[in-house]
Amino acid sequence: MRFLTHFILTLSSWAAHCAFFVCCFIAAYYAVEFGLMERYGQGDTVSPTFYVLIQDEHGIRPTRLENWRNTQTLVRQERRFFREDGQGGYRLRLIAPDTYELFTDLDTAMITQTYRLTPDNRVIPLSWRGFNAISFILILPVGLVFFTLGKWLARRMVHRWKRRAVPKGAEAA
Repeated sequence: MRFLTHFILTLSSWAAHCAFFVCCFIAAYYAVEFGLMERYGQGDTVSPTFYVLIQDEHGIRPTRLENWRNTQTLVRQERRFFREDGQGGYRLRLIAPDTYELFTDLDTAMITQTYRLTPDNRVIPLSWRGFNAISFILILPVGLVFFTLGKWLARRMVHRWKRRAVPKGAEAA
């Protein structure tokens, strides 16, 4: 019976460590992705990889904002397209009236941009965030820092709880 109890406690401790490890890397993913996000104001320089979704004679496709011409129609309804081979695609989502979020999956990066479309067919960039190989490489050290810091804090809390649980007179004995 003692072996079974020890086994269950060891297994649950290992499972808790693994779950905490995964949570730290998920937090690192969001910290890197949203930490590198660019927010735009009036007159700011827009990233050269900022895309908008257009419809022209070639169909509906994302194009760079700097290559967009006023003669091309901007898509204003929610759209989704991913290639069958899994090598790219896009998703346009309406997040507020006249405000859109375009997720573009390229071969080498995933880019999410948010923009507002005005009635006079102008594009107002709001934010841009990308996830590429450099972002992926940054996740490892950030996740390890989160994990190490979290483990240190947990050990410190447990040590304080154990110290408080011992009665004052029992320490000298």
